[in-house]
Amino acid sequence: MQVLAINGSYRTKGTTARLLEAALEGAASKGASTDVVMLRDRNIQWCTNCLKCYNDLESPLGPCSVDDDMTAILEQVQRADGILFGSPIHNGFLTALMTLFIERMVWRVCRPTGTIGGLRGTPEPRQDKVRALASIVSAGGMPARLRSACDGTPWLKENCTLYLNGFWVGDMYAAADLVRLPESDEEWARMYHLRRLSASQIAKARELGERLAETIARGDIRPTPPMGRLSEVIARVVTRYLKLYKTVDESEA
Repeated sequence: MQVLAINGSYRTKGTTARLLEAALEGAASKGASTDVVMLRDRNIQWCTNCLKCYNDLESPLGPCSVDDDMTAILEQVQRADGILFGSPIHNGFLTALMTLFIERMVWRVCRPTGTIGGLRGTPEPRQDKVRALASIVSAGGMPARLRSACDGTPWLKENCTLYLNGFWVGDMYAAADLVRLPESDEEWARMYHLRRLSASQIAKARELGERLAETIARGDIRPTPPMGRLSEVIARVVTRYLKLYKTVDESEA
């Protein structure tokens, strides 16, 4: 049972790294072998949109024209039974490192042969293997009550469960836990520096790692339906579009 953490932080010993470490300790306590990929320490170049991976429908891992560390990382991803994504929230969303990684991943682990809500040509995993997935995001000075305005978790859940044939186990939102409330305008402007990593947050991360490993060990994971109920809405929209297109086409004939 292998659990891999993907860390999209720019800090090697920051809040995200420490929370992921606690989660992996939890997974290891339940019998998992663990590893972590620190994206900032790897050579990951921008996608050139050459479509080499997209056009290959046969390979178990889509080829790429960019010679960097992505192939080695994706081989780890494909071997993993569970994957834990970790990222700080910057400008209200995941880091550029994490979004770059996922952009480079999608068509290498998927082929454009899927169907979602009647829309064809969507990502379909190249492997049948189902993986347990979870995420931890660290929100700096943002309080939990404002999570909806400063979070990347829903995007991770929707996309990574689709790309990796994943079963979403759970997530953690590490909101601001301040040493004290700011006492001046200057301190409010620098609220991030008053945050701390609390014992309860460490415990919650460890529990998430334990749950991830326990879910894998039970073997009762199944792919999460892509886009959930939204796929039903897409199906209706696509159906209406095709009917309209057919009507226009027939009128022009």
